[in-house]
Amino acid sequence: MSNSQSTQPLEKLTSSDGDLDQRTRSQYWFEDGNVVLLTENTLFRVHRSILSRHSEIFKDTFAMPQAPSEENECIEGCPVVPLSDTTEDINNMISLLYDLDK
Repeated sequence: MSNSQSTQPLEKLTSSDGDLDQRTRSQYWFEDGNVVLLTENTLFRVHRSILSRHSEIFKDTFAMPQAPSEENECIEGCPVVPLSDTTEDINNMISLLYDLDK
């Protein structure tokens, strides 16, 4: 696993038509991440394997087959998983899972 966590402030995204997207990248945006979590208007690019190892819910979510559809959003080739949790909760969870505060 690469330790290429972005240390830059939250970054506004630009859509393909040039409009400013209202979503921002979190500080947890790993270039080698393979899934994007979306909470409120914040995106987290992380690793399925890390989430699955620590959470049965994520393990089950990733195990479900996804039918190809134009409605399934991808960002930089990574599927986007919308969550109902708050950004603060997911930020805290990822901080604990990646042990980056040490």
